[in-house]
Amino acid sequence: MTNKQIARLFRQVAAAYTIKNESKFRFQIIAYGRAADALENSTEEIGDLFKRGERIILSGIGPAIGAHLEQLLKTGSVKHFDWVMSGIPQAMFPLLEIPTLGPKKAYRLVKEFNLTKSETVVDDLEKIAKQGKIAKLEGFGEKSEQDILQAISEYRQGKGKAARMVLPYAFELAETMI
Repeated sequence: MTNKQIARLFRQVAAAYTIKNESKFRFQIIAYGRAADALENSTEEIGDLFKRGERIILSGIGPAIGAHLEQLLKTGSVKHFDWVMSGIPQAMFPLLEIPTLGPKKAYRLVKEFNLTKSETVVDDLEKIAKQGKIAKLEGFGEKSEQDILQAISEYRQGKGKAARMVLPYAFELAETMI
């Protein structure tokens, strides 16, 4: 797995914690977010370090998450993550890539409209929004519906949530531009 894939998984775990009980799991949500940031900003692929048998030490990854990371790299899955993700619809996670959609809103939309297919959930949500069904939900409205349509449009244009760039690549790109 690449750092980016692991970071996405960590963000999904944080989102699942948010859905399960945001106040109870506040520290876990923060910890997994920081760990995802650390992985995205790492200059080396964690998988390569693991294959070489080097110890994985990153600021932002403590012993508990480090143990989960090691289990993930060894086996490809983590029992703890399975527990955290249980009961959370998998179709919610692709929606988290869309700007302005956080875990709670994505979860609610998936549950309200019984969206079950991760592969088509963005298309399905867009269709539902164009039909005016989101505006009818309590806590949403026409403005929210239009914002979701705009966010989906931006997502399709590649303007997803802000992607981070590793400093050496950013520096090289800046040098080229200058």
